[in-house]
Amino acid sequence: MPLMIHQELCAQCGSCIGNCPNRAIIRRGGRVLITDMCCDCGICTRYCSVGAIGKGERRAERDTTRLSQMLAEKLKLTRRIAAMKFVDEIPEGIAVEQGPQFWCALCGDVFDGNGEPLLFTAAASMCGGCANLGLGAKRVAREEFDAALDGQVIGEGNLYSDRDVIARNRDAFPQFPKIYKGVVVGLLERIPAPDLVLFPVNGHQLCVISTAFAFETGELIRGFAGKATCLMTVTVPLLRNRPVFCAGDHGGRMFMRLRDEEILVCFPFSLIPGLVHIMDKTVYANAH
Repeated sequence: MPLMIHQELCAQCGSCIGNCPNRAIIRRGGRVLITDMCCDCGICTRYCSVGAIGKGERRAERDTTRLSQMLAEKLKLTRRIAAMKFVDEIPEGIAVEQGPQFWCALCGDVFDGNGEPLLFTAAASMCGGCANLGLGAKRVAREEFDAALDGQVIGEGNLYSDRDVIARNRDAFPQFPKIYKGVVVGLLERIPAPDLVLFPVNGHQLCVISTAFAFETGELIRGFAGKATCLMTVTVPLLRNRPVFCAGDHGGRMFMRLRDEEILVCFPFSLIPGLVHIMDKTVYANAH
């Protein structure tokens, strides 16, 4: 593992357990241990008063090209892997999406292999989903907003029966504490140190991923259905550092060009190195 605990020094206070963003540190058999879900962030060392945490046997893989290749090979993915990086300034050398465009359509382009990184902003957004991405709400006239809701969102034959329902199921998700300038979306191998990794899987591939994620820590991957794809996919991984899977919604599935058997998974990038490593240890690795 990337970091390790020297047992002769460890006071077993558990401070590192509660402060690990990856939940990679566990208590087992009377000892505190760092699992392979460790990403080398070093946050745990700030909370260890006795200096018991040191370097492990290997470093966490951070190269996005290698991680993309390993994920694709181990899962036998047929679609490409997207990455997202939230920014407060426009990155040098990154094209800015002019729009109007849907975030989910950009992801669909990446899944199909067209993954030149683009900066997506609220100004370029074709729908209110930009607010579900931490980019703030796109400013439009009241009349235009009402027309969009009444024509495409509310009422029989649309997504929700009335406006109260929209507000009610939004409460199931965390709130963004800040508004970002934009989010860079592109192929994983073309975005160094992204925040999130997103790709479609089938049922078998989700089993492989979830088994690896739980292998050492017992952690579960939770799923969502019934809201906008952007909201269900982005908020929990970004704000709570937890992976999710989701079915998407009508528009999200259409613009992402998802096949009937496909569902989405979204992981914080910090969990990907451990996930890839542990996939070689589970029952699925032994079955091939």
